[in-house]
Order: sequence, then C-alpha cells, then structure tokens
Amino acid sequence: MKLQLTKDKTIDVKMPWEKSAAGGGFGRRGPSDVTGVFMDPGDPRGYPAVRLQRRKGEIFVAAVGFVPPPDGEFPKSWDDLRDQVRWALPSAFQSPQAALAVYSPDMVVRQTTVDALVAEEKAPSSTAAAPVKKKLGVRRDAAPPPSSEKKSASSAVAAPVPFVPASHDGNRFVIAPLDENPFILQAGLPEYQVLWLSRLLPEGHRPTACSVQVAPAAMLAALHSQPDFVAADGTAMAVFVTRTSIYFAGYRKGALLLFRECPGAAGYEVMRELVKAGLGVTDDLVGSILDGTLIDPRPALEPLVRPVLQQLQLSLDYLAQRYDVHVDKVFLMGLSAGAGHWNSFAEETLGVPFVSPDAFAGFQQLAKGVQLPNDLTPGTSQAYLTALGAARAAMEGHG
Repeated sequence: MKLQLTKDKTIDVKMPWEKSAAGGGFGRRGPSDVTGVFMDPGDPRGYPAVRLQRRKGEIFVAAVGFVPPPDGEFPKSWDDLRDQVRWALPSAFQSPQAALAVYSPDMVVRQTTVDALVAEEKAPSSTAAAPVKKKLGVRRDAAPPPSSEKKSASSAVAAPVPFVPASHDGNRFVIAPLDENPFILQAGLPEYQVLWLSRLLPEGHRPTACSVQVAPAAMLAALHSQPDFVAADGTAMAVFVTRTSIYFAGYRKGALLLFRECPGAAGYEVMRELVKAGLGVTDDLVGSILDGTLIDPRPALEPLVRPVLQQLQLSLDYLAQRYDVHVDKVFLMGLSAGAGHWNSFAEETLGVPFVSPDAFAGFQQLAKGVQLPNDLTPGTSQAYLTALGAARAAMEGHG
C-alpha cells in the first residue's frame, strides 16, 4: 500500500496483517548489498559482521568476521551526543549500506497488543507542559531527563477494525485480521541512541546506515532462511540463547505468534561460568568440555537448563491451545557449544528434540572473493546470528 506524503513523494507501507510465505522474504525488497553488524559490547573479539548480497534472486554470503568497534562510548544520555564519533568498517564490509543491531540496557523489546499501544498513545505525557531547549540541533524536553524516555525507532501501525471496507488501485475489498487482537512485536531504542547511531558511519563513504535494529528482534530474521524452517512452512518454535538472556519465539506459516524473554534465565555467559565452577576448569577448556564426551557437564548445566525447559513447555502449550500449532522439534539458536546436552535434557523432559543448525544454512556462498573465517563451523557460526539477521531484515525491507 502506498501513502502520499507530498505532491511528488510517496512511501510504501507494509501493514502488520500482510504476511508472506515462509522463506520467501518478509515483504518489499530492500538493498541488494548490505552489511549487518551486531554491536555487542561483551565480545572481546569485536563486533560480529556479515555482508550479504542478492544476485538473481539468491542471497549470498560475501564476508564474515569481526570488526573493531568505534572509538568512544555508546551514549547513555543526551549529553553524550557531544562526543559523537565516526566509524569506518574494514574494506571487506564496505557495502553500500549497513544494518546496525544494537544491544542496549535501555532497549525495549516485547510482545504487545493494539489495545496496549492505543492506551500508551492516549496516556498523558508528563512532559507536555515542560519548557524545551535546543542542544546540538536536537529539540528535547528540559525535565524530566530525556534519557528516561524510551521511544520506538519505528512507529507501529494499528491493525484495522475487523471487516473494514477498503479500496486500493480501484479494487474494493474487505480487511479481516487473522486475530481479533493480532500479535505485535514492539522494539525500540531511546532517541538519543538512534541519533548517535545514525551519525556513526561517515557521510559520503561506504557504508551508510540504512537500518538501526534492536538486537533480540534482529536475530529473529536469521531463522527465516533455515532449510528446516522453510520445509516446515514456517511453523516452528525457536529458543534463542544470547550472552545474557534467553528468548522464545513461536511461528505459524512464517508469522510470529509468540515472543517472550524467559523469566529469570541467564544466557550462555552464565552457562560457561557454571561449568567452570562445577568442574573446576579454566575458561579455555569450557568449550571442549561442552562439546566433548570425556567429561559429563550435565550436572553443572542442569540448574540453568531445567527452568528454561519448564518455561518452554508453557510456551509450547500456549501455541497448541491458542493457535493449534504443534511442533516436532525446537530450533536452538545462539549456542556455540553445549547444544547436544541441551538436546538430551529436552528429549527427557519434553519429548521434543532440539536442533541446532549452522546459522548460515540456506545461504549461498560466493565462489570468488568471499572472506570467511578459517574456524567457521555450525557452532562458531552462532556468534554471527544477530548480525546475519540484521542484514537479512534490512535486505528484505524490514530493517
């Protein structure tokens, strides 16, 4: 659907109830050459980066690796914008455009409803009568501090009332959403962080920032090219394990039906610490123990994994009872080591196996000039999951 902004300018709008087939993209096409970067402050190797290119309808991996972070600190308030820095990516990742996926303590990512969004819009603003001042060319409220306000980087569009007559290109039809209270994933960052990110890459040089995304939402897009996900017609349950958190996502025919953070659960960083403490080993041995057979790390993993599986069972029951969605396996994404032990716990507790595919499965690789790490395996590929999802989301016009 097109909206007329001015006499000679229109924009394409993808409505939330317009869903596409699994694996076939999310909607309108975006850039054909884009670099996704996960700005993860906790990885000592730098920021994971993936460059994707579309050629003749196929998506290829053009470069994979870690890039040095920019000099300077990620802003924590409006005052930090005075220290704006510039960031140049290595030549292999200098695509025309870049998608930046960000982890921020101030980010918002949650499942919500149309009613909740409407109520939020109608809520009186505490800063409506506050005086305003200008700083760095940005209009902002004087009190309370703008850092306490979290606003979405992209505006949400409310779904229509069921069975609303509509017309487009001379054709009349009736709109009926799939659900009376359709699923909406609300994700956003504070305005001062979005502004800092939009100015981060130097103008006039490759790449330019075409997309700013919240990291947990960006990683969801990486699943859509998985062959098993496509083979299941986009009907699946996925568990995403990040450095500090665990998320559940449920799909039907490629449409997201459920997204929630596992309450009280930590991520793989704590998992590694449990193995180190429980088995008395050093950090450099944790990975080999988690993927090896000589030492059983399950007693050390159980305090973390068992509660996660209990919450996963609730999510599976919700999908089955609310949407009649039943899955025979669960995608386990984000773990570089130890996925086999998680799978054995899942089969014992849930009777449903975990599968942990290569993050790059479903993508082609360029025959010439492709820059891939020498140690790229299904396990190590998980480090690039969020960067890959950011690039894919931007490429499909949803960055």
